[in-house]
This record gives sequence, C-alpha cells and structure tokens, in this order.
Amino acid sequence: MGERVVVVGAGVSGLACAYDLARAGRDVLVLEAAPRAGGVVGTIEAEGFQFETGPNTIPASAAAFRTLAGELGIADRLIVSSPDAKLRFLFHRGALRPLPAGPGAFLRSPLLSFAGKRRVLSEPLRKRRRLAPDEEEPTFEAFLTERIGREATRTLAGAFVRGVYAAEIEELGARSAFPRLFALANEHGGLVRGMLAKRRASKGEQTAPLPGPAAARTDLLSFPRGLRELVDALTDVLGDRLRTGAAVRALALEGGTGAGCAALLESGERIPADVLVLAVPAPVASRLLGGPNGDVELGALGRISHAEVTLCHLGLTPPPGAALPAGFGFLVPPDEAPPEGTMGRAAPCVLGTLFPSNIFPGRAPAGAVAVSSFYRTADVRGLAEPELAQHAARDLALALDWQAEPEIHVARTQHWSDVIPRYGVGHDRSMARIERRLAVVAPAVRLAGSYTRGVSVEECIARGRAVAGELLGTRREGAR
Repeated sequence: MGERVVVVGAGVSGLACAYDLARAGRDVLVLEAAPRAGGVVGTIEAEGFQFETGPNTIPASAAAFRTLAGELGIADRLIVSSPDAKLRFLFHRGALRPLPAGPGAFLRSPLLSFAGKRRVLSEPLRKRRRLAPDEEEPTFEAFLTERIGREATRTLAGAFVRGVYAAEIEELGARSAFPRLFALANEHGGLVRGMLAKRRASKGEQTAPLPGPAAARTDLLSFPRGLRELVDALTDVLGDRLRTGAAVRALALEGGTGAGCAALLESGERIPADVLVLAVPAPVASRLLGGPNGDVELGALGRISHAEVTLCHLGLTPPPGAALPAGFGFLVPPDEAPPEGTMGRAAPCVLGTLFPSNIFPGRAPAGAVAVSSFYRTADVRGLAEPELAQHAARDLALALDWQAEPEIHVARTQHWSDVIPRYGVGHDRSMARIERRLAVVAPAVRLAGSYTRGVSVEECIARGRAVAGELLGTRREGAR
C-alpha cells in the first residue's frame, strides 16, 4: 500500500484527490469536519423544489468534470440546460436588459452608449505594451478599462465578476483571477488579437468526445437530482475511507518530512500520516499550519481575503398576470447597486438571481418557479430567514417590474464565508512563494483548496486530481 495520505477536507478538490489515490490502491483517508461531504456543492429538496447550495451548473466544455463523471459511471445521467438558459440579463437603468449574444445584438443593445460600444469595437486597433514577468499585475478593472473602456468594464465585466467571485472588479488581480485571458492579451497585444491567435492555433485540432450527452460548448450541465450526484458518486467509491464529523484541531509536523506527521482531531484522536493534503479554505489551512505564530511566509495564507455570501432560495408562484422571464437569471452591475449595507428601493441590493426552474427540468412543481438570489452577507446580516425571504421576494418583484409580491411556498437560506477567495493583486505570486516555502518547512503537506488555482467546480476537480498525480508520480493535463 505504501505511504498513507490523509486528506483534510471533503469538498470537491479533496474528494477528487482521494478518489484518484484510492483507485491507485493507495492508503488514503479523508477527514471532514461537517456532517456531510461536498463542501459548497450540495442540493436541497423541499416540497417539490430543488436548489443548489453552491454552484448551479457546469459548462458543457468542462473536460475535467465530464471525464470524472465518465469514470464514476454517471455521465449518462447528465442533463443539458434548456435553450432558454442562453438568455441572460443585467439590471440596467431600472429594468432587465438582455446581454447581447452576437455582434448585431451588441450594436442594438441599450446596455452601452454609442461611445462605449465604439470603445469596445476599437480594441483590436490599439496594441498594448507587453507586461514584463517581474512587473506587478494590474487590477482586472484597470486591465480591461485600458482595453475596452470604463463603461463596458463596469457594466459588463463588473457584473460578471460579481456573479463569479461575489466581489467587485477592482478587488481582483488580472493575472491572478483570469490567467488565461491575461496571458492571451499580454502575449498578443490585445484581447481580440489573443482570441484570434488561440482560434488559429486550435483550428484543425482533433479532440476526443467528452463523456455524457452531446452538447454545445455554451450549454450547461447538471444531474436530475442536482450536483450532489457527483458528490454521492465520489463518496460511494471512497466508502469508509471518508469520515465526516471529524474536525481536525491541529497538525503534528515532526520535521515536516512525513515521519511522525499526524492529523489531531478535536476528539483527541491522532491519525498518523505520511502525506497531508489540505483541501480546506485558506483560513483553516493557515490555522492548521500554525496561524500567526507559525512560519512568517506561510502566514500569508491567513491574509487571503474571502467573500461572505448569503444565498436565499425561494420556491414561489408569481403574482397574477406576471411570470418569470425566460432565461438563466440576472446580475446587477456595480454602478447599478445601492451602497453596501443599504437596501435601496431604486435597485435591488442583490448581486444576482438565478432561475433554476428555467435551466433544468424538475426544479419546481407545475405552476411554480424556483429562484436563487445571492447577497453580500453585509447587506443582509441580522435578517432571520423569513425576513430575508420577504426581502428577496421584494428585490425580485422590483427587478422584474411585478406590481405585487409573489406567493412564497418554500424559503431556504445558506451562509458562506471563507469559501470564495478573492484573487487580489499579487495573489498568484504569493501562492507561489507559499508553496515554495511549504516544500522547505513541511514537504509532507500539499495544498488543494480553491484559493490555489481556481474557484469553479471544474478547476477544483483539476486541482485535486493534479495533487493526486504529483503523489502518484503522474501528471494530469488541464490543471492551471
């Protein structure tokens, strides 16, 4: 069996890592503090409604996800999103406006002024200086503003960043948060130049079909019972190699080499390990590695900023004469939102709202709809679930211009902190320094949390499997 690997954390990264190790015959044990595995990935079912506790969909182009689903024997259960899911909205100047899906729609869209559109369209004509490797990265806002102008950056990209990171665009580093986009633009002198170069390079490439249903790259995927099916399949494979309700209090790192290393549980149990994989949020990893009293360079883990997000899921019936618009949902650009910590009535204070019952079948009973709204926790702190549900219903009615509030059948809330890292300026270099230092002071430890390489399910799967590959002496493609 060889060395024993203890994985701390049973989110998608930890489960994917342990799955590969178990399949290779390694002695592996996963320890999860919560009563269930999956981390942010989970599904709620209540009175015929179905909601996701974290990510709602997976892009059909997600090769790591689809490959893993195929290996687990669940790819044939994947379902493809409704065509309506391609339609997305922004709340702009008091109403929902569709995001343009092509050049013609872009030119006709009211989301940008004529000057704003002209600035975007002229981007290929302005070649930019290449950023040297030793230069500090710009914020994502500065990076895009230089290329497509402030209006498009704030309205379009700002809304996107709020939807993915629950952060503001000026809080993220361009290279750290969007490394592929940054590399394309930096290498080729512009966004359009880079995308065209990528298209030319990939022209004629033959790629093997991915497991699961035929789907366009722009389609979305899930399972009939939600994304928890992926977690269930992984936990079924691991069996008793996964322990939930097993909170790790500290790590014993005797010289950091593996000899004498152990995970120390809150219960007092000591679990020996030759290798420790930390698939937990950065603050937890920092605490386990010594916190403020530990190694100075590793202490940077504890300074990684995270978004605090509150989800409010509603199963409801629209008011008489009203309906949920066809589409995936809507986002609120930063310049449309009321000030943080306020609940203005001119605009919803929500970051965005998804319409799960529009995306996949079986998410709501006939005649009802499922919606999931996400808020900065600071904006709704102190609201009990019934109050938050009413607040979310009012925000929905405001955004959709309903003249009355909907009838709420089911309300569920979910609070997340320390799970969506903000990849700020210099984050990528900070992580590189942390991992170099870890290799010196604690070579028996590996990091696999979402703060390392990406926040999406796809990136977490890739990271977990990459760490397993390192331990097995192999290397998987696709891990950034």
